[in-house]
Amino acid sequence: MFLQYLNEPMVLDAEQASVLTLTLPSDISDFIVLQAMSAPLLELIVLDSRPKIAIRFQPLLELTVNPALSPNSQFGKTIPRTVGQGIRMYSRIGIAPKCCTDELRSGVSFKLDSSHGLNFALQTASKFELIPLETDLRALYEPQVLQMAKALLARQYDYTISSEALAVHMAEIEQVRAELHAFLRGDFGICHPSLAQEAAKLEPLLLKKCQWMFRIYTHMFERPNYGRASNDVENIDKSLRKLECYELLASPELVEMVKRLTEDEM
Repeated sequence: MFLQYLNEPMVLDAEQASVLTLTLPSDISDFIVLQAMSAPLLELIVLDSRPKIAIRFQPLLELTVNPALSPNSQFGKTIPRTVGQGIRMYSRIGIAPKCCTDELRSGVSFKLDSSHGLNFALQTASKFELIPLETDLRALYEPQVLQMAKALLARQYDYTISSEALAVHMAEIEQVRAELHAFLRGDFGICHPSLAQEAAKLEPLLLKKCQWMFRIYTHMFERPNYGRASNDVENIDKSLRKLECYELLASPELVEMVKRLTEDEM
């Protein structure tokens, strides 16, 4: 189902307790992560009772395997797995991609313990979740684009963040709006008029939210006064007072030389 998102599977021995960590490299932009959040970041299947596991993850991520030295208190509830069973890692629904990206850059870890069968546990307070394959119903929910649109409308944004973070949020909204338009034009929207009607209601709401966010974004770069350059934020009166102080402290010869230089430039 997710072949187009995940890389080729790796087969690993799981005979000793280990901590597997997914990390987003520093040279990967936040914008590319927007599309990555629509699919599982990782998929793992138990192949053998020895035990062996097959693991796939998104190519833009890096996976490291280390011995389990961290205490169990750093990890949450365990998920037992046997041969033929597996898990997928998703970002939690409704979490901003920027928050997920920040956690990915520091590393998302889950523990593999084989002391009493294979058990997996994700780090505590994570913005991601591990879901067993047999209970992974995300593909069976209402269309994902509708889920994302509702989550974006319900999300409380921090409008005091950096302009780069605001740009990422706006890009996410525009991406979901484009997906809503494609949904309305596609066969699925035509065959399900109730869902198409709901999508048509969500799109203008997203547009209004994006416009408000864009207004805040542009306000960060507005000129305080149209008579001055956009990057001139220093008070002119204060600069003139500084200049007068420099003239008083400098020698008359230096002041005269500066005046001649400025006259020549004019």
